[in-house]
Amino acid sequence: MSKAANKQLVLKRKEEGASLIEYAVIAALVVALAVAGFTTLGGGLTTAFESIRDTLITPPSSGGGSGGGSGG
Repeated sequence: MSKAANKQLVLKRKEEGASLIEYAVIAALVVALAVAGFTTLGGGLTTAFESIRDTLITPPSSGGGSGGGSGG
């Protein structure tokens, strides 16, 4: 193999290694942002779901209407 071809092969391997590192850094940033977001929103989401749960569990205070009407 000539020196030029060998040099190109080495350069290509270095570029591929750099790409892998860049993707790893991007993935780490995405994970960090997701964790920060869930931590920040976690309390608010818990409160919202507890409110929904309490609303669904509590029966309505009034029994509704008499059901009258003329029909048809």
